[in-house]
Amino acid sequence: MTLEQFVRENIVKINDKFKDSLVHSDFNEIQVKEYLKNCFIEKINSKDFKNTLLEKFANMEYKKSKIVEIANEEILYKADLENFLEISIFLELWHLIDFEKLKQANLDFIQNVLAKDKFKFIENKLEKILEKALYLASIDGFSTNLLHINSGVMTANAGDSAQFLFLARAILAGFNASNVDVRSSRYDVIVDFENTLLRIQVKGISTGNIISFKDRDRGGQGIDYTHERNRGKRITQKDCDIYVAVDKQVGFCYIIPMTYADKLSDEECKKVKLKDVQMYKENWDIIKEVAKIKVDKKGIFA
Repeated sequence: MTLEQFVRENIVKINDKFKDSLVHSDFNEIQVKEYLKNCFIEKINSKDFKNTLLEKFANMEYKKSKIVEIANEEILYKADLENFLEISIFLELWHLIDFEKLKQANLDFIQNVLAKDKFKFIENKLEKILEKALYLASIDGFSTNLLHINSGVMTANAGDSAQFLFLARAILAGFNASNVDVRSSRYDVIVDFENTLLRIQVKGISTGNIISFKDRDRGGQGIDYTHERNRGKRITQKDCDIYVAVDKQVGFCYIIPMTYADKLSDEECKKVKLKDVQMYKENWDIIKEVAKIKVDKKGIFA
């Protein structure tokens, strides 16, 4: 059976339970996803095909739960179709918005909740940052994978992008930060704060609201993910001093001391909601605090 035949016969299973659809096949996940992505890119070059997809979605009243029906009918991977529909609607929004009016509406709202003299003091700077923030929101955050890179390569690149986003943000914030090039290292960045070296592990988050203090299990063709050596390890203070979750959509950083993570149980550390770590969002003082604790500990044992 060719890959094309397999996809045609199994598209419903692929869009329902991807891994289950591959159990008795000769193809792996990367092969199938890449084939579907390439087919989608080829089809989407047709304006008529684009319009057909948008019309079908409109007829289904833009219900997210209905996307899989269109994907199965057109033999598309649901995630590829959903991404296209989101981009299309955000692009429409971008063309429709009067950014000047939207900015003014936000300024008017803020003016009503802030004392007049305080508002006047920050008005000019607020107006400029609002303009940038509203534009970013209208295009769904930073652009991603515009060149349709192979999914396996893109996953690795996306991890690197989170690392360098944090690195850039740390340097902009005034910290002496350096990238760690050794892939086997348990930390990704070193921050030198007043001669105290801090090990930082960086993880990227996209649209989800969950972070994990546990590495992913190793998977893929020929890899036994149930074997102990392939199971993801828990991230602890032995590995790094600070864990940073970077929102790749807008660049926000959750700067979390490992003293917080180490208090979690083995089960709790697997899934931590972002709302539970809001106190660490853009909290750059954590770097200073963790450095101070390290210095104090050295003093005790000196």
